[in-house]
Amino acid sequence: MTDLNKPIPKTDFPYGLMITGVPSSEPLVYLDDDFDCDPAYYYHCSETGSVPVPGSSPSIMARKTVREMLHKAEDLLPEGCHLKILDAYRPVAVQQFLWDFHRARFRNEMPDADDEEIDRVTVTCVSMPSYNILRPAVHNTGGAVDLTVTGPDGLELDMGTALDEFSGATWTNAFEEDSGSGLVNPAARDNRRMLYNVMTEAGFTNLPSEWWHYDYGDGMWAQLRNENAIYAGILDAEARGTVPYADMELVRRADREQQELLAGQRGSFEACEEIAVRVLKQR
Repeated sequence: MTDLNKPIPKTDFPYGLMITGVPSSEPLVYLDDDFDCDPAYYYHCSETGSVPVPGSSPSIMARKTVREMLHKAEDLLPEGCHLKILDAYRPVAVQQFLWDFHRARFRNEMPDADDEEIDRVTVTCVSMPSYNILRPAVHNTGGAVDLTVTGPDGLELDMGTALDEFSGATWTNAFEEDSGSGLVNPAARDNRRMLYNVMTEAGFTNLPSEWWHYDYGDGMWAQLRNENAIYAGILDAEARGTVPYADMELVRRADREQQELLAGQRGSFEACEEIAVRVLKQR
């Protein structure tokens, strides 16, 4: 039986991602019919007010195995509690938007920092976008998922911070006694423990700087488990209701070219990189 109140360990941030060697062809599937979904960057992105982020969708997708693992995690929750999915697969257009927004924010807050330091701080909030599907940002693989838990009344449980708050309090073990943060919130601590323990029991790893972020099969999961990454990126899965963006056809064409290379077993990191470089020059 899973101990839902087991303390959350202190984990260092895993800088760097594993390159996908031989990627799985496992499909993306919609989560909407299985879970309570509330796509953060379509309905609630504060960076654009009430306007959806370009490239976002009102539906949430993830890899098929991830959906099965989420069911396993939800079955471990107390009666009446459910997972609420806020984000999972993310097209590169959304990843680029979020990277540009947070990088500009840190540049404004740290005017004396060099570009390398700005990138290092930004990557603790959002993965750097990549147009090479063998070196993808984690959400671009469909293996990463952002989520919370709702109680019997259907309301989100207190986790101590909002999604994407990005402060010391968003670190998953921030309310544990050994975190060094000095923060105290017993209710949020216990709720985070519950989420952490059901998700890790199901096979996910947690991004230590974000209590809401869990991974399976992507580069973050691979680094934390010292295993090979399973999933390559998908630049644009053409999800239903996708909000158009300026370079949509260019990005979709580049994705098709790279996916065809891999499907024909003619793919290599270098070949995908050539396509990625071409996209960046044409954007």
